[in-house]
Amino acid sequence: MKINWKHTMVVLVLTASLVIPSASFHAAADEKYTQTSVEKTYQLTDAIKVEVKGILNESTSEGTRIAATIRLFNNGDRLTGVPEYEVRVKTQEGLEYIMRPSQANAKNIQPKETVELSYMNVIDRYDNFSLTELSWLDVNEFVYPKQEERIISIPISSNEWKGEKATLANPAVTKKWEDTFTIPVLSSTLEFKPVSLNEQNTPEGPMVIVGLLVTNQGDKKTTIPDFRINGISDKKVYNGKRLEQGPLSLEYGEQTYIHYAIPARNRLEMKSLSILTPEDFAGEDKTHTNYLIGRLTITLPGAKSTIGYINQLSPYEWNKPIHFDPLYKLIRPEVDVSMVDLRLQESAGGGFKAAVAKFKLLNHSDTPMQVPQFDTKLTSYNGNSYMGTRQNTQVDTLIPNISYVIYYSFIIPSSETGEQLVMEILDGKSVAPYHITMAAFKTKVLDTKEDSTLAFYPFQATLNDWSTAANYNNGSGLPYSYKLNLDFTIKLQDEVVVDQSFSKMRLELVDAKERIMVSKVLSFTGENKLVSGAQTINFDLDRFETTVFLRMYEIIDTPFGEARRLIQTWKR
Repeated sequence: MKINWKHTMVVLVLTASLVIPSASFHAAADEKYTQTSVEKTYQLTDAIKVEVKGILNESTSEGTRIAATIRLFNNGDRLTGVPEYEVRVKTQEGLEYIMRPSQANAKNIQPKETVELSYMNVIDRYDNFSLTELSWLDVNEFVYPKQEERIISIPISSNEWKGEKATLANPAVTKKWEDTFTIPVLSSTLEFKPVSLNEQNTPEGPMVIVGLLVTNQGDKKTTIPDFRINGISDKKVYNGKRLEQGPLSLEYGEQTYIHYAIPARNRLEMKSLSILTPEDFAGEDKTHTNYLIGRLTITLPGAKSTIGYINQLSPYEWNKPIHFDPLYKLIRPEVDVSMVDLRLQESAGGGFKAAVAKFKLLNHSDTPMQVPQFDTKLTSYNGNSYMGTRQNTQVDTLIPNISYVIYYSFIIPSSETGEQLVMEILDGKSVAPYHITMAAFKTKVLDTKEDSTLAFYPFQATLNDWSTAANYNNGSGLPYSYKLNLDFTIKLQDEVVVDQSFSKMRLELVDAKERIMVSKVLSFTGENKLVSGAQTINFDLDRFETTVFLRMYEIIDTPFGEARRLIQTWKR
């Protein structure tokens, strides 16, 4: 917003500083600006103290935008009007600019109350200059010449913020990634600690997701204030946005996470993070101008992704409850989530592999619980990540003390061996479409030979015996009729239920030339489910085979088609 009166509000103060060569006060493009972490208060009147919250000196296409945000505290015992003083800023060369108050500024201050006031001016100049003082003056314009009394002047060099590309050199406001910090102008009791820095591909493009742990160290309930986080590279500023919507409040000692999405291609592009507070100015036409003031810089060396390095994560112990961060609420503490199986399957048409992870969900409460809708991600040792596709299920509720098994499929390259992997359990609901890691651990795919009882978990399928018989047909049709006789033992290993879209068994009878003679898909659920006892498959063929092979597969559906895993082969 450009303020129409900007040309008329410049007061030239003729001092010796006007003869200083201009080059001496032109800031270099990479100049660092300092800022104190604790703001000082000054006595404006007998009852009112003043504190400078932020000073903006920013170059724009309309000129230089100068803004000041201050706080007034009424230390008296009665309602007090905001003093009608003229507010000015002074530049390093001795020029003074009158600041215009926001139309949203308070007119009065209640006893023991603090109010924030905003002032702004846009100056028609495009060179670099610095601000040194903020002053309050009592001006009497009804006499000639007009009379001015300077009430107070506050140094502001350390408060000045010169726009989004500015950096902060003061050690008090430059933090390392592993540091815990506060933002004093917002709250002295809320502590923030950076905990995660992850890359994600989203519908809005590549994003770097920054996670902060917030702790309320005060003695009363506190709302987490609004602030921004930008990513800073050598040449560019990436404007971040907070993912959690609406107000968030913490009781004493309570903790939570907040997250920011920064539209950088990857975290290696960014050298630091800038923490900024949003400010607002309402002009005479009620138009609002929003701007940001930098508060802290966080350097990124030492920052790791949520999963960290593979060798820093704990290996997973199969069929044991996964430990989730208790601050995440997607998975209730009454629900145990365990990974019971992770195998590689081949695509039926070739071209890819599918890693299939089976998870057991157990509701150990005495009331029904919703099935948690978590997401998963698998990361290989070389850093390639693959999102899991959840089984298309129909079950919404977990019955008390009965487990429910679902699977997730991960489409991976055919070259992937699955030896060193990281599994992440993700919350994809709280800040959708972004994903937040709730748990991560090392793992690897299992070999079918390691434990054949897990081949169709939770079902244990044992083929006790099989045989084939062939007869010659004298009538029309194919000349040979076959019978494939099977004898199974099917057991349910635990008190577990599965959905009808769960994995299935495929049987294939092939000849010595690898030609399929007959195939059959058998389900473990539904009306025609596979049960213990004898099974017979009848089929006709145009040839007589003396040597045949029986192959047993586990098959699942993936978004790219059917994937299957060979369980065992028998020969007759």
